[in-house]
Amino acid sequence: MLDSMVAVGQARPPAPLSRRRRVRAALVAGLTAGALVAGLSPSSATTVPDEKNSSSISAFDAVDQFIGTELDGTQNKGNSAYGNTWPGATVPFGMVQSSPTTYRSSDGDQKGGYEYTADKIRGFGMTRLSGTGCEGRFSAFDFPVLPYTGALAGGALPTSPAAGITPYYLDFDHSDESAEPGYYSVDLANGVGTELTATARTAVNRYDFPAGGDSSTLILDVAGSNNRVFDSEVTVEGRTVSGWVETASVCEEGGRYRAYFSATFDRPFTSYGTWQGGTVTPGAPTARGGAVKHGAGAYLVFDKGAEVTAKTGLSYVSVENAAENAASEADHSFQGVRSRAARLWKDALDTVDVKGGTEAERVKFYTALYHSLLHPNVADDVNGQYAGHDGTVRTVERGRHHYVTYAGWDTYRGQSQLVALLFPKVGDDINQSIVDMVQQSGKWPNWPHLNQSQQKMSGDSLQVILSSIDAFGSTHYDREAALASMKTTQSLPADTTLRRYAQQYFSTGFIENRKGDSATSKTLEYAIDDFAIAQLAGRLGDSDTRERFMTRAQSWQNLFDPTTRQIRPRERNGFDRGFNLGERGDQFEQATGYQYGWMVPQNIGTLIEKRGGADTVIKDLDQHTAALDAGVYNTTGAYLSNQPSFSMPFIYNWLGQPDRTGDVLRRAVTEMYDTTPSGLPGNDDLGSLSSWYVWANMGMYPSVYGTANLVLSAPMFERVTVDSADADRKITINAPDVTAGKPYINEMKLNGKKTTRSWVDEDFARHGGKIAYTMDSAPGTWGTGAADVPPSYTEGGDSRNGIGITPDGQGRLGSLDLSDNSLSREKLAAAGAVPGAKLPLTDTGVTFTWPDTEPGEPDNWVPHGQRVSLADAEGKGVAASGISFLGLATNGPSQGTAVVEYTDGTTQDVPVRFTDWTPGTNYQFGNVPVVATAGRNNVNGSSDTVRTLVFGTVPQALDPAKRVKSVVLPQGTDRGVMHIFDIALRP
Repeated sequence: MLDSMVAVGQARPPAPLSRRRRVRAALVAGLTAGALVAGLSPSSATTVPDEKNSSSISAFDAVDQFIGTELDGTQNKGNSAYGNTWPGATVPFGMVQSSPTTYRSSDGDQKGGYEYTADKIRGFGMTRLSGTGCEGRFSAFDFPVLPYTGALAGGALPTSPAAGITPYYLDFDHSDESAEPGYYSVDLANGVGTELTATARTAVNRYDFPAGGDSSTLILDVAGSNNRVFDSEVTVEGRTVSGWVETASVCEEGGRYRAYFSATFDRPFTSYGTWQGGTVTPGAPTARGGAVKHGAGAYLVFDKGAEVTAKTGLSYVSVENAAENAASEADHSFQGVRSRAARLWKDALDTVDVKGGTEAERVKFYTALYHSLLHPNVADDVNGQYAGHDGTVRTVERGRHHYVTYAGWDTYRGQSQLVALLFPKVGDDINQSIVDMVQQSGKWPNWPHLNQSQQKMSGDSLQVILSSIDAFGSTHYDREAALASMKTTQSLPADTTLRRYAQQYFSTGFIENRKGDSATSKTLEYAIDDFAIAQLAGRLGDSDTRERFMTRAQSWQNLFDPTTRQIRPRERNGFDRGFNLGERGDQFEQATGYQYGWMVPQNIGTLIEKRGGADTVIKDLDQHTAALDAGVYNTTGAYLSNQPSFSMPFIYNWLGQPDRTGDVLRRAVTEMYDTTPSGLPGNDDLGSLSSWYVWANMGMYPSVYGTANLVLSAPMFERVTVDSADADRKITINAPDVTAGKPYINEMKLNGKKTTRSWVDEDFARHGGKIAYTMDSAPGTWGTGAADVPPSYTEGGDSRNGIGITPDGQGRLGSLDLSDNSLSREKLAAAGAVPGAKLPLTDTGVTFTWPDTEPGEPDNWVPHGQRVSLADAEGKGVAASGISFLGLATNGPSQGTAVVEYTDGTTQDVPVRFTDWTPGTNYQFGNVPVVATAGRNNVNGSSDTVRTLVFGTVPQALDPAKRVKSVVLPQGTDRGVMHIFDIALRP
């Protein structure tokens, strides 16, 4: 657990070497560590000699924290062309990230984090987010410390940092830096040697001042957080300095949090002072900064040439808890803490053991794994208390930890699944933490930072994260409460959901393009969210909920234009075929329509069918992957350094071409990633990009988000062993000669049995197993058969998918048109359309059945090619002379073509055409009014007096000598939106 730390010996490691010269070496033997995070325990694995010509560098020594720290200014892809990672000291999922943050004096650029081209350090802070965007506003960097060796006139700093902080920034050179997991050091230009290490909740820093400096001073910039500051306070007492800051959360989009610290020093101060605003006061023990950046802090003076160690506890609850955290966790020397942090990282990294590969390949792999394990973060203090999402102090259940900070849109695409695979107990606690957060806040935020339930990006992605972690077997949390909350918040009325435009999406199955705000990609994201909810419901045996959310999981089909065979923005009067799918922003979040056009992971098979079949889609995908990292500016290419493209390469498996999946992945890991500071091609976003890299190298990927199905590709190492922490699950993948000119899978054995399937099901991910490949230099037949492709989840694709009938005064329970109007349930009943009523179409012999549904249930089809069975009660086809449709159009007339399917395999096209539901007396297409009402309900609870009509179409003749099996509704309709309530045959 986080609280257990055992040292059985102490020894001083060798002095750190410069980054450019250092030889990575293991820490001194004789030190061991208990687990600092649930699910981590000391490794007992023995060393196995690597294959010939491969590197033997250990996992720990392979980590290079400087990879991903440099922005490649030659690229302008849309998002930053660098990882926005950082070197520093932390432990897996730790609360503390003790790290430097930089400043470039040539142009004043600071990016908001550590950027490799900078020449100054802004200080050594306690907190950091890894890989976020929002340059300059990434948040964190709380409580930075600056070692100062300048003169103190009259015992005071020359100027108040509140008046100008840049004079105190620190010159440095990369040749004087060193970093390994759990440790960072730099010899500053002012002669101060600075070393950082950490426990889960405590930063332990050591400063070695030069004897020849004018002073040996530490400046504690209490209000120096990266983002806007609302207030701060500092107190000096004895050898301890404590305080707090209230600052803006990530991206400064509304949330704010309060962080507390308590720092105790191993040497007494010869003098000290504080500053408040522009005034520096020697000897003053307290200061309050108000809403001023750098507005309050303290400076501590030590004997010249002193070596000073500070143990600084962090808490989001109180100063007292911060002090208790430090006292409980950092009760050993700097070297002891460093050694235990190293032991913990060795255990964490050893959960994945790869054999073979060059040193560069191992460095890239284990650095990616390291970056994948930095988030989410423990938020509970050693006494179990944490700051709840409702603003109250809460206590986590004994034996658990409360985790915070989730980049939902980013990490649901592989990082969360990787954590669940490697650390199932951490997965349990993450899911319980999410449930607790939702219960405390009443909502599902999609990018919560610390205890701030804020929104960023599209989608409701924590639902996917929870369902995916659950699918991987981390089920020891309140699963029933999780599902109950999803059902309550993600249903009509859309009062407790945080999904934007949810009323429209829940009611009609898509968000119209005039909303802007990434409307089209929001629909795609929401469909994935709903699929994940459906999968959780299925695992819990709730078939009704599974069916309901699987219907919504197919909502992407409402945005598929059958004319251009592409997913594209849809207006209330038709598809916007003039929209440039290469455009970023208005319709697609951080991506183009060409990139989001592949993002239907839950139902790739139907997407392939709609796009024209395998041959056509292979050509399209080949063209799309010609450029793997094309960005978002008027391009048809992929953007594999950003999340919407993550699942795209694996579509080749559904096409029976898994060799091409491997080709794309090998290109990506060699063309896009390297071991230089600019070696990450995009923002790592809390480990999401790095996790994708780990999966790609292991040769498996959880492409169907919300499940634990793993799509397979050739691994990039000759042997991969996954040994889950604190679990019996073990996975071994053997691919001899994969690095020796044989990159293609020729044959596969799963647990000793031959199989040609290019995927493994959830049982493998949950319980482990063995995969043995026979590799070849050219593609073979493995994975190419129709039965070999991964599953596509088609359930719900034929169901009614629109909710257009609402009780009076409860218009929030549906919407028929895209202006939030619906048919009145009571007025329909008064006109004879009660649930299940038989409604004749004059004297044509056609009789319709009005939908027998409850309020809030789907009652009409918005057509996208649904197949509706018309067979009789015994499942046999029906002889009929004609067919008619009951429905209407909203936002203008609408027409399309349905296909009648006969039992003999033949088909017949029939037109389906409807008049607008408020036509006055202008009935088009020969439509016959079947139900007339006066007054529509609105989502705001009001009603109007507009006359509405539901029509029957003129019966279309059928072949009476044949028997009708089913009808396929129009794949698309023109102009307005079509709504079909029933289909009836004429005997």
